[in-house]
Amino acid sequence: MRVSGNNRVMSELKNNPECDKFVATSVPSSNVDDQLFHELMESMGFVVFERAGRSSFSIKGNVPEWFVTIFGDEPLSNSELAPENLSPFVENFIPIAEQFWSENKSGMQRSGPWTEPDRLGNDHHLEISAVSLGEKHVLLLQILGQAYQEKKDLLQQCRDQGLDYEILFKTQQALNHAHDLLLTKQQKLDEDMLAAADVQSRFLPKDLTRIGNVEVAYKFNPCSSIAGDMFNVVRLDENNVAIYILDVSGHGAAAAMMAVSVCQMLPPNFGALAGPLCEGAYKPGLLDPREMLEALDAEFPMERFDKYFTIFYGVLNFPGGLLTYSNAAHPHPLLIHSDGTIDFLDKGGTIIGLDGIIPFEQEKRPLKKGDRIILYSDGVTELQDADGMLFGMDRLIDLLNLHRREPLSSIVESIESALIEYCGSCEPQDDMSILAIEIQDL
Repeated sequence: MRVSGNNRVMSELKNNPECDKFVATSVPSSNVDDQLFHELMESMGFVVFERAGRSSFSIKGNVPEWFVTIFGDEPLSNSELAPENLSPFVENFIPIAEQFWSENKSGMQRSGPWTEPDRLGNDHHLEISAVSLGEKHVLLLQILGQAYQEKKDLLQQCRDQGLDYEILFKTQQALNHAHDLLLTKQQKLDEDMLAAADVQSRFLPKDLTRIGNVEVAYKFNPCSSIAGDMFNVVRLDENNVAIYILDVSGHGAAAAMMAVSVCQMLPPNFGALAGPLCEGAYKPGLLDPREMLEALDAEFPMERFDKYFTIFYGVLNFPGGLLTYSNAAHPHPLLIHSDGTIDFLDKGGTIIGLDGIIPFEQEKRPLKKGDRIILYSDGVTELQDADGMLFGMDRLIDLLNLHRREPLSSIVESIESALIEYCGSCEPQDDMSILAIEIQDL
């Protein structure tokens, strides 16, 4: 049997767990007129919207304090507004309410709970319902208070106490299976990373302390198991030694694999640079540094690899001690003369990957016995401490001046120790590479 008018509303409210106060009034539903209904709703904290026009409703009674807290200015009783302007959720509910009213259905059409933030960002749980009072169409807006929260807490307790054993069992099985898959994939990834690190290590110096007339010391500290930094000191022939350091943009596997690819083009590997690019007057290992950078720039365009790199490449010629170098936007190496003065090796050009947009320069520097060159990646000077402050060039130069009379290997050790102490408990943000050489004899 269809319940009509106020009787229908009363029936729904008696079945609504949020309306215990209404049931407690024990007012016979047959005697509840519209005014009393509005007063009852107001006393229970409901906001009543009654159809006033095609797209507007009027507010019946005074609005509760929570309405003002959530939606702003307090509307006057019987003032008109469009409820859909209150919230996108209400806007989406209005067509459902219209359908409910048009079909003359009995009962109450509830929206279900939703969360609405107030002006201070605090969340409130609300619900809106459509009902019919005879021929009148009414919306009831309520805040779901302690009873709703207690219901949620009870459901959560049921879940926490494992009352639905079948669901929990199946969920646990799925989680165990997912964990096993992730563990297997992680082990495979770790194995791949170790293999990649092993490949990369083959392009780095190995137990190298001297090559010809050059003493060598270095430290390699990747921020992960593999790095985008690479460096080496390589004998080209009986009179020439190549020295380089490079840094590929980014971190991780992609940067490391590109760094390996670049090293395959450099001495002692040469790769494609042993082909047509090097035919003519030069042997593969005796490209001028400028020509070496031009060849790399042509071989590694940024649009193909989506990465770029910086590189310092130099050739030391003996017995004269002449250094010829070109620097493609890499942090400028420091030339420490035997008398303690310091110069920057800054001639060169922009990053590798711009397809020759700016020509590379090169410079020749005569070296003397006791001169030292300190090469490093930007992970050294840009290392941050816990406050975000950079290690910086000034600190590096002060460190070199402080330890300049020490052996080359001791200087490199001192730089590494200072970097570790500087960052403290913070993880390094980038790879840190240091390569140092000293001219022993001419």
